[in-house]
Amino acid sequence: MAAAVPAGVTEPAEVDTGRLEGASRLHVVLLVLAIVASTEIVPFQTAFIGLAAQKIGASFPAAGSQLPWLATIYTLVGGVAVPVIGKLSDVIGKKKLIAACVAVSLVGSVLDAVTASWTIMLVGRALQGVAFPAMFISFGLIRDLVPRRMVNMAIGIAGGGTGLGAILGPLAGGYLTDHFSWRSLFWFCAIWIVASLTLLLVFVPETKLRHRVKLDLPGAGLLGAGIALVMIYVSRGSGWGWGRPVTLVWLIAGLVLLALFYLWELRVPEPIMNPALLRSSRFLPILGIGFVANAIVNGASYTLGYLAETPGGAAGDAVKTQIANGAAAAAAKQYHLPAKDLEPYFSVIGKLPGLNLTLLQFTVQLTLGLAIVYVIFSPLAGGLSTRIGLQKPLVAGMFCFTLSCLLLIFFHYGVLEIALILLILGIAVGLFLGTSANMVVEAVPQEQQGVSSGMVGSVGNFGAAFATSIIASVVAAHPLILHVNAPGHITNTPLNTGALANLPTDGAYTEMFVIFTVAAAAALILSLFMRHYRHPATGGTRY
Repeated sequence: MAAAVPAGVTEPAEVDTGRLEGASRLHVVLLVLAIVASTEIVPFQTAFIGLAAQKIGASFPAAGSQLPWLATIYTLVGGVAVPVIGKLSDVIGKKKLIAACVAVSLVGSVLDAVTASWTIMLVGRALQGVAFPAMFISFGLIRDLVPRRMVNMAIGIAGGGTGLGAILGPLAGGYLTDHFSWRSLFWFCAIWIVASLTLLLVFVPETKLRHRVKLDLPGAGLLGAGIALVMIYVSRGSGWGWGRPVTLVWLIAGLVLLALFYLWELRVPEPIMNPALLRSSRFLPILGIGFVANAIVNGASYTLGYLAETPGGAAGDAVKTQIANGAAAAAAKQYHLPAKDLEPYFSVIGKLPGLNLTLLQFTVQLTLGLAIVYVIFSPLAGGLSTRIGLQKPLVAGMFCFTLSCLLLIFFHYGVLEIALILLILGIAVGLFLGTSANMVVEAVPQEQQGVSSGMVGSVGNFGAAFATSIIASVVAAHPLILHVNAPGHITNTPLNTGALANLPTDGAYTEMFVIFTVAAAAALILSLFMRHYRHPATGGTRY
């Protein structure tokens, strides 16, 4: 049965959205899986570029320092497009926009699979980023089509569905890059899009819901430009220097445009997003927790990837010895002395706590368990919310975020201890994914579902990009130190250039996990005060 509407809330007449009220549970699950499959390309594209960036760079020597733009431009386009395309989905139709987004991404994947031009490569990545909004539009399509009694569970399934990409992405990517060219990753994306898009077009009906308003083009322009400028600052600030005036210009200009967007929305009769929602005590905390949770998930994944592939123990000592001997050899060549005579005076200071894992071993031994756990807990949170509300599972999720990050401060030296902690992190991710999208359903009118989910997606994107930049800053601040203790010549030189910059000391990992713990604790405190979600979830019947 559908969840009861809380006392004092009048349930409005049901709007005809094409809801499949007579559908069986199996039918609903297959419908949701078809929708999820079409949006699953996003975690694939995100995982693949991390695997292949260095190999792509070898094919484009002229790219030089522009290699990070492979990730930045994807995130940038996705962050800008999410709220704007989300609004369009409310006006034109959600299935149409999902199909259009992934079709544009198909073009980008094919371009990157065949191009020999760095410029075209970046254009392809930008086109692939257009798929990002499809993930958030899909929640609204599910809300419109699934029987009301099953909306919360179905959205939980969709939230956990990203686990497929988290599991298969590194596995497929590792296999393809080991046995074929990096171009095979983009052909994989193209094939996946064609197959999943076919399922979407054939088996998923379009929602009948339309919000008949004129699109606020000036507002969309201000919002998109503001998000773009802030995203550039967040994504590139660590490399450019956070406090440099030329860098701060991006942030200040972006914030000014976002402020102008808010003021503009107060004046127009048909705003792109109701300004009342942006200051609502029901909606605003969702944005804050989404920022933190996405920052932790992305940051922990990035940090543990660093940790897993870094040499540690005896292998780490061997790397340090190799670096010291190389420096001794360079000095010996300069002063025309035997290298063996200088080696005792050179050493490398700093502990390398790495796990010595390959990418495939990292996926199987660490992240696989995390992904499986959150695929289970996401629909569980959605299902339970119709009985216990959304706040309780969210609080539990934020507690698990805090606990897992706290444990990683002290226990990040062995595969087994990290794998066990990541099971707790998997519970956290699942509970967050199963509740956050459902909170939007409970918080906003049905005709604003697309743009509201889009705003949550954009803020989450900010969090993920911010975490990556913070990590880059922390890594740069904890380099290995080349210590020279020769008679009359004692120096300590940070090894923070070239490949050595990717070998931070143990202090970097400890500091990063401390930052994640503090952020998670703040989100936990915020979740405790989200009083609007203590009642059983209704699947959006309050609107």
